[in-house]
Amino acid sequence: MAESDPPNEVSYWLSQIEKAQTTPEMRKWEKRCQVIRRKYRYEASAETGNRHYQLLWSNMETLRPAVYEQAPKPLVSRRWKDRSPVARVTAEMLERAIMLQMELNDFNSQLEQVRDDYLLYARGQVRLKYEPVFDTVDDESGELDTSEVEGVEAEAQEEAEESEEAGGDPAEEILQFENVKIEFLQRGDFVHEAARTWKEVTWVAFRAFLTRDELVKRFGDAGKHVELTVVAGAERDDSDSAPKSEDATSKGIVWEIWDKSNRRVLWVAKGAQEPLEVGKPYLKIEGFFPCPKPAYGTLTNDSLAPVPDYIYYQDQAEEIDLLTARIGKLQQALKFVGFYPAGPNGEGLPEVEEAFQPGFENRMIAVTSWAMFKEGGSGGAPIVFLPVEQVMKVLQGCIELRKQLTEDVYQIAGISDIMRGEGEPNETAQAQRIKGQYGALRIRERQKELARFCRDVARITGEIIASHFQPDTLMAMTGIQLPTDAEVQQQRLAAQQQALIAQAQQATPAGAMPMQPMPTQGIAA
Repeated sequence: MAESDPPNEVSYWLSQIEKAQTTPEMRKWEKRCQVIRRKYRYEASAETGNRHYQLLWSNMETLRPAVYEQAPKPLVSRRWKDRSPVARVTAEMLERAIMLQMELNDFNSQLEQVRDDYLLYARGQVRLKYEPVFDTVDDESGELDTSEVEGVEAEAQEEAEESEEAGGDPAEEILQFENVKIEFLQRGDFVHEAARTWKEVTWVAFRAFLTRDELVKRFGDAGKHVELTVVAGAERDDSDSAPKSEDATSKGIVWEIWDKSNRRVLWVAKGAQEPLEVGKPYLKIEGFFPCPKPAYGTLTNDSLAPVPDYIYYQDQAEEIDLLTARIGKLQQALKFVGFYPAGPNGEGLPEVEEAFQPGFENRMIAVTSWAMFKEGGSGGAPIVFLPVEQVMKVLQGCIELRKQLTEDVYQIAGISDIMRGEGEPNETAQAQRIKGQYGALRIRERQKELARFCRDVARITGEIIASHFQPDTLMAMTGIQLPTDAEVQQQRLAAQQQALIAQAQQATPAGAMPMQPMPTQGIAA
């Protein structure tokens, strides 16, 4: 433990994480995200039973393909376009390797989830991992047992456990392949230090849920002391002091913290007195963190707490929901209803009521009080109908007001008519073009932010490949053959010999015999 570390490091880091989660700005952001999630999933409308106008879902369906539609294609190029063949081959090999890793490990689906979180909550994040695949040779049978190891730290631990159990050297492992995995992070699984800008962030933390067996397998005896605070996906209430027995669904929360100030990685969990593990970063990344800067929506220069886009038109959306519920109730009042006087001798015209029964047609009705019926049919008072004309006027007013509010939302959110496939048929082509350029201008910043995020993901992927992948893996992935050490040495000797000949030729006087290269065959090394 470093001298600057606090006495109880686990309590210190857990308090730091809680502090970052519970700042007033982050509390407000989390509360807003919960409201947006319930509205987007139609949960609030289903609970109240009222009709709602699904404007948020409609806007999302419009913006999703507009800001991110297909998988990104990495591009690796030399900064200076010189004639160095080494730089050219290196750039081409790295570009092919990144492209293959993004295809094999389905980067696109994870980036689509980032896009959805970015548009809904104004923040999306992923992390990247290095995962080699080994073929283990069984000493007894001599057969290969293919297994994938998650992270180099897990690999080293499993090798040590196998060595202890066997009482000697572990089984021989042959590297079969290497992967760069990408993992989408849920909103609560990523926490960073409260700061004004991303450059000021000195630590980030990733949350994982592990069962007791997974904890012991990963951290050994230290995993036995971790409290299991999650059951069936829901975190237990700390105020509930009733004892709970462990079962297969019980999980503990483990935080993986990347401490940039001290250049180390540590794992902490509630219940453990000491960190479960502390070590140097197992990934060599220029920015230290195994994740890019999150895809942020609206930010101010003094806080990293984002503001979701829905907040800016939430008032109009709620008014639209109220109008939609009112329109639904008014529609129920649009029905054909008549009133007639009742009487003991048939003068109440029950024949009219019978004629309005559903399915009544092609039949004759005998009228008991013909004189009163005939008087009512000539415009008299016996039958009075419900004045639905007034209901229609109120209904039409609500529809017009809702339409205006919807247009206001489109102006605030930047969703123009041309993006929705709507336009005035009498408009000129130039007017249509101007509207299309305006709509593209409003979403250009969103597109740039996701493009920046994808670029950072590709950059970190390239750093992991360049730092951790073996030459054999790179050649198998890219189809580019690298020279062997012997070939490199031979080329180096040939270059030195050519340089010596050139120097000798320059030093030879005019008319003298130039130096000839010495034969290399038959000379011992």
